[in-house]
Amino acid sequence: MTKRQKKRLIPLLIIAAVLIVGSLLPSLGLPGVPGWDTLFTEAGLRSGETDKLPLRVHFIDVGQGDCTLIQSGEANVLIDGGKPGNDKKVTAYLKNHNVKQLDYLIATHPDSDHIGSLPEIIAAYPPKNVIMPRLTEKNTPTTKIYTRLLEAVKNSGAKVIAAEPGMSCTIGEAKMEIIAPLAQYNDANEMSVVARVTLGKIAYLFTGDAEGKSEAAMLASGKVLRADVLKVGHHGSKTSSGKDFLAAVNPKAAVISCGQGNSYGHPHSETLSKLSAVGAQVYRTDQLGTIIIATDGKELVTQWEK
Repeated sequence: MTKRQKKRLIPLLIIAAVLIVGSLLPSLGLPGVPGWDTLFTEAGLRSGETDKLPLRVHFIDVGQGDCTLIQSGEANVLIDGGKPGNDKKVTAYLKNHNVKQLDYLIATHPDSDHIGSLPEIIAAYPPKNVIMPRLTEKNTPTTKIYTRLLEAVKNSGAKVIAAEPGMSCTIGEAKMEIIAPLAQYNDANEMSVVARVTLGKIAYLFTGDAEGKSEAAMLASGKVLRADVLKVGHHGSKTSSGKDFLAAVNPKAAVISCGQGNSYGHPHSETLSKLSAVGAQVYRTDQLGTIIIATDGKELVTQWEK
């Protein structure tokens, strides 16, 4: 073999060695080198296209607030709309995802970071039905934003439905059941409408800002709380997501809707630790932007914006 042939052979051997080692690294299970197929499956999830699946849940990034779009078949459900000023972003998102009509709109509770943009959203997309918690004279707010919401609902001609545990409806191929509130509370967060959506063996639980009292009532009610996807209560605050509640839900995926650098410190480290303890994969809108978790009723498929 000539010297020139040796010089050519050495780079080829190096390239071959790199390719072989690279192909073996995932199977070797070396720390920090996960196989490509395992990147999205550690929590029973995988990454991929979501728009063709029969149930699609969009956790829309509205900063420090909540806004969720549920789509199945031709049916569309919007849960909350974020704080004031998010209406253009939300309505543009609805248009981009071919929403022509809102079959149901759920205003989980009267806090402005959940209902602030709903008056404008309702004007642009008048819903057929609006689900709200039944409030008493004592716990009904007198804020301008809540008054504007009530006026928008009235002007829309929507059927107003007081959230009652056990009531259910069909949304496309999926089923939605109201789980809470189960009692009257002075705290608006505890009055949050909690809904569970199922398709096949997959379930989602949407908790608004429900905190410890509502969680305890849900546990005591005997209602099925198990869910593969949990919209974490109150933006990941330590006042929600109790250990017993998380154990009952046992989520594979936990979505936290919160704003970057928010003044509340959401999500709190205690909540993140509890979610980790139950093995939930955490997805945060402050880090990932809008998050989509869809299903065919058998497995979950995820996408995110950032």
